[in-house]
Amino acid sequence: MKRRLAVCAAGAVLSLCAWQVPSWDARLTEPGAVLGMIGETWCGHVQGMCATSNALYFAFHNQILKTDWYGRFIKRVEAERHTGDICWWNGRLYTVVSVGGRRKETPKITGAIQEYDENLTLLREVTWTGHGGDGITCLDGVIYVGMSALTKPAIPNRGFWIGKYDTKSLAPLCQPFAVDPGYEHSCGPQNMTTDGTNIYVALYSLDETAKTPCFITFDKDFKTVKAAHCFGWRQGVDVVPGGEDGAVRFIYSTTVNWIGGRKIKPRLPVQALLQFAELKDGKVEDITRHCVFRHPLKR
Repeated sequence: MKRRLAVCAAGAVLSLCAWQVPSWDARLTEPGAVLGMIGETWCGHVQGMCATSNALYFAFHNQILKTDWYGRFIKRVEAERHTGDICWWNGRLYTVVSVGGRRKETPKITGAIQEYDENLTLLREVTWTGHGGDGITCLDGVIYVGMSALTKPAIPNRGFWIGKYDTKSLAPLCQPFAVDPGYEHSCGPQNMTTDGTNIYVALYSLDETAKTPCFITFDKDFKTVKAAHCFGWRQGVDVVPGGEDGAVRFIYSTTVNWIGGRKIKPRLPVQALLQFAELKDGKVEDITRHCVFRHPLKR
């Protein structure tokens, strides 16, 4: 599928002669598409994902996986726990990490942005205190970090924190500021992405069956809630090219066949379910057919 121009998830305009987006009906079933465990290392579920013209990147709690668009394994690296969302901007990958007090040399650190190249080599990081972090996206040279909810995760929230950082220096551009999405949620922003104009924030809704909106559209200053949708418990989401008639298309991932808990081994293989959705005429609808990573990694 080819298009002339589209806005990538980082907000940069790309020539799509290089983009070969699979059919929305494609079956992503190539070997090596599933991340389970490295030895006895607990990997958790998909925390976030991002798409480039020739690769998909999946962030797990303590690992990052790179595949091509058909799910074929390219590379995997161990990452610091708890790595959250991942995004792409101008040839660089950015992850957000909730460090807590696990580093002996810097016990007060509670969050970090880590920058990787496209081969998953860690280049640099910036740390902060006061808030953890889970969601991340880039727009117009600014890294937006979705930080902790305003209260403890188990307590319903109507707010969370947003931090802004410069992509060149990784320096903070302002103090973290509070944002009210208009709906109760838990844990703060889990995933963030942008179409170049709007920023989309995926939250954990308190009750999936209650159809509480959990996919919120903000302007880039986070001053206005432009829309709110029921879009499930996404564990990774990014904007992809291909939208027509004013539609915005997303690629998103969830983890199946997984048991939570640090001390509990997940059922193997852990399977990452890859799907597509379209936001059109004020509604988000799934446009996927049978897109599932089926085969475990060869070890």
